Amino acid sequence: MPTQVIAIANCKGGTGKTTTTVNLAAEMAHRGRRVLLVDLDAQGHAGLGFGVFADQDEATAHQVFRRSGVSVVGAIRRSATVGLDILPADPTFRNHGMANDPRRLAQALTDLGDRYDTILIDTPPSADLPLVAALAAAHCVLVPSQLTHLAHHGLVQFSRLFFNVATGLNPLLNAFAIVPVQVDMRMHLQQKILAKLLQDFGPERIFRGIRTDVALAEAFGAGCPVRNYRPTTRGARDYNLLADDVSGFWTH
Repeated sequence: MPTQVIAIANCKGGTGKTTTTVNLAAEMAHRGRRVLLVDLDAQGHAGLGFGVFADQDEATAHQVFRRSGVSVVGAIRRSATVGLDILPADPTFRNHGMANDPRRLAQALTDLGDRYDTILIDTPPSADLPLVAALAAAHCVLVPSQLTHLAHHGLVQFSRLFFNVATGLNPLLNAFAIVPVQVDMRMHLQQKILAKLLQDFGPERIFRGIRTDVALAEAFGAGCPVRNYRPTTRGARDYNLLADDVSGFWTH
């Protein structure tokens, strides 16, 4: 089976992209898949979720934007989770002065061959070069989103970017699904927004949500995914179910 490249993306910040990337990566590895987590957000929080970060002058995921033909093999780090490697972010990365070729990341990941079953890309919350590059490299996209009016508006904007990249840069980008986060269905607003998402995007694009759980934030402080930190919590159970949704959706 060819490598499955999944971007975790949204144009809006604070939507749980990194939390979803870290915990989904851990769930995939737990299922026996060989997983690479690519951290394209210069904050580097996805790597920190596993206690992995790049020191000054060390190779990172962002080096592909600085010059063409760069291999990322030397930048890949092993994590404490069996079967899961990290391609860490460069915290000094800025878009200014970078060559505007969003296909460089796709080429660098293609050069890895078949050493990974799943590649998950954590993206920054803005429609600039790293996000477009992630979409240009991906086969599918997960879009974490809160159930609010502003988040719904952001999803509509992101869907336009998705289809622009799919039709102009990456014909292999063929699916996206929305992951509701910070879910509390006792709230009438969340019920209303979820109903609107189902109407606008269709039930096949709405995955089971991630409920509010302080253990998800605490796990980051411990430098590990929630399944290692507190495996019986709501958050751990929800990400386990999300991994089932992801595996089933893109094997059809």
